[in-house]
Amino acid sequence: MKQIVAVDPGLNACGVSIFNESGRLEVAKLVENEREAALDLPTRWEGMALAVGAFVAAMSTRWVSVDRTVIVEMPKVYPAARQKGDQNDLMNLVGVVASIVNLGMSDRRRIVYPRDWKGTLDPDDMIERIKGRLSSTEHGRVRLPSAATLQHNVWDAIGIGLHVVGRLEPKRVIAR
Repeated sequence: MKQIVAVDPGLNACGVSIFNESGRLEVAKLVENEREAALDLPTRWEGMALAVGAFVAAMSTRWVSVDRTVIVEMPKVYPAARQKGDQNDLMNLVGVVASIVNLGMSDRRRIVYPRDWKGTLDPDDMIERIKGRLSSTEHGRVRLPSAATLQHNVWDAIGIGLHVVGRLEPKRVIAR
């Protein structure tokens, strides 16, 4: 069984989606870091990676063998005019990304930058595009957190996966 795991990283929680070999969504949810915020940062990065690994392993038990590719979004520092928030926060995301990539879930690992998969589209418009690419069965496999402010992490993980399997491209309309 081939599997694509897409991760939208966070220090306290990561959006994680798993796609099957047909490019269909199997499951998506927010995976939370069980390590305390008072702990040192490398320990928290590792805790987040281990939580993602445990979720992926738990979701993969029904397959005898899994040929997995792991894709993680890598934060990118943009020119000052386009920056949002404290750019130092991105350093913690890089720590989480490195911990996930080095966890050993797969020999095939890659990163994707935000602009690579979502371009400059408004975040809410991108979520609507992502929702529009899923079948009703796939929608039923999305486990959103109750906190609305965290739901975008799950949608981003799904969007990354859809991008990788070739299902996120804008629909083209050709005038005749």
